[in-house]
Amino acid sequence: MAKNERPIDKSLRTIRRRQAKRKKEFIEAFQKSLALVASTCRKVGISTVTFYNWYNEDSNFAEKIDEIRELAKDAVESKIYKKIDEGDTTMLIFYAKTKMKDRGYVERQEVTGADGKNLIEQQAVDLSTLTEEQRKVLLSIGQSVLDAKE
Repeated sequence: MAKNERPIDKSLRTIRRRQAKRKKEFIEAFQKSLALVASTCRKVGISTVTFYNWYNEDSNFAEKIDEIRELAKDAVESKIYKKIDEGDTTMLIFYAKTKMKDRGYVERQEVTGADGKNLIEQQAVDLSTLTEEQRKVLLSIGQSVLDAKE
C-alpha cells in the first residue's frame, strides 16, 4: 500500500478490479450463449439485477452487450436464409410474414361481425330510471375503476 493511500481506496480499487474481471467473464459467456441474459447470469453466478445495473451504469459494457446482441441476430438471420435456400416452407412463410408485409403477406384477424358490423351492438342505457341508491352504487363503481387506473 502506498504511503498516502487509505485502506478504503485500496478496497475500492480491489472491488473495481474484481468487477471488471466479472464483466469480462460475462461478456465472453454472453457471446457463447447467443446473447441470452438469464442463462449467462446463472452461468457466471450473478443476478439479472446485477447485469442490468452494469448495463445501465457502464456505457462500455452496454456497448459490448449491444454489439453481441446484433451479432446473435446476424447468426440467426443467416440460418433463416440457409433454410430458405434449402426450400424450407416454414422459413419461406416466416420470412414473407415478417419482411414482406408491404406486399400483403400478413395475417390479420377480423374483429367485426358479418358484413363489417359490430360484434356486439351497443345499447343506450337510460339512467333516469335508476333510484338514488342505484346511482350512488354506480358512481362508486366508476370511481373505483378510475382510482385503480391511477
